[in-house]
Amino acid sequence: MKKHFCKANILVLLLLTTSFLKAQDVPLKIYQEKTEDGYIFYADNSAMVPYSIQLNFKELVNLKPDKNLKGYIAVAPAKTTKKEILRLIKGKEGNTSFDFNYIFSIGDPNLKPDEDFAYWFPYAHGNKEKVAQGNNGSGTHKGINAIDFNLQIGEAIHAARGGLVIEVKEDSNIGGNDPKFEKYGNFIRVYHTDGTIADYVHLQQNGSLVRKGDKVNAGDKIGYSGNTGWSSGPHLHFMVTYSKDFHSISLPVKFLNYDGKKVMPLEGNSYYAFHKGKPEFEVETKENFIESVYENRTEKSTKKDNIEITSDSYDEYTLIYVDNGFNRSISGKLFVQVQNMESTKELPYEFEVPAKTKLYLLALKPTNTSAKFGYQLSAEFK
Repeated sequence: MKKHFCKANILVLLLLTTSFLKAQDVPLKIYQEKTEDGYIFYADNSAMVPYSIQLNFKELVNLKPDKNLKGYIAVAPAKTTKKEILRLIKGKEGNTSFDFNYIFSIGDPNLKPDEDFAYWFPYAHGNKEKVAQGNNGSGTHKGINAIDFNLQIGEAIHAARGGLVIEVKEDSNIGGNDPKFEKYGNFIRVYHTDGTIADYVHLQQNGSLVRKGDKVNAGDKIGYSGNTGWSSGPHLHFMVTYSKDFHSISLPVKFLNYDGKKVMPLEGNSYYAFHKGKPEFEVETKENFIESVYENRTEKSTKKDNIEITSDSYDEYTLIYVDNGFNRSISGKLFVQVQNMESTKELPYEFEVPAKTKLYLLALKPTNTSAKFGYQLSAEFK
């Protein structure tokens, strides 16, 4: 009498550390049916995106696969049932047995990511936002390609590329500057036609305007920025990944600039969101920065019995102001420590600011935008 033995184990590959699949959420089912010649392996995929599958046999007795398993990756298309992925053919007379496991990930290995695709900046058309951390940043981006945009809590997030929403988490209101908070980060994941996936992370609680299964177009408003998860302050973490050999690879993506050219965002620089088909807007650039305009302009202070050094941005320039909320004029001296930056005024800079006035002091700009730059401010008042 012939005997047949089989064992199966599942290894689940997760492509995003903030995403956790529960057993009941796994969209893929691998199973086999016995035939006269051996076994046929099938895949059911209930997801709206394709999945890649790799079968690994730890034991094969009196059975031979109909494909060379070395490097073989099966694909289960979206919404597929009983997709044949492999056959095991019986050999000589006798007992047969096998022991296998499998790994899987979102995507189709036959799709190649479009590395030259021009993504749209993921915030409102005409808005200008600063890059707090760039690709391979020295903070939490070491070794990965991702961009942190300085969006404040409640600022709208827009789709950087059209695609299919495959996962949404928005139930958390927990965050902090520690890896232990990573699992609490709210996010939206969007699958693109070239197999890449965009992650929009740190959304505010209940901050998603889309649901799993929604189709979005580039520029659509999809949610609101927040400060959930592993985060040192409000921002939008944007990352594009794809699966290669069952490893998640992050891409250094390019964005569409206001002038129609593609740009790779650099840490410390600010960029306008330009969404095709939207109205034109005025662009402030370093070419039209005229310092005398700011020197001759004052604003009424909104502070009360307080004085503060503040900053704003104008393209590559960081504009430094003193905001005097007292009912008397105050003189002072501004000290600036810079790294790879230069000041438009001689430092330290002495000033006198009238009562209840916000006054421009000076501007800082990087000497080399491709290198790391920064500054520290301090002031004396009397």
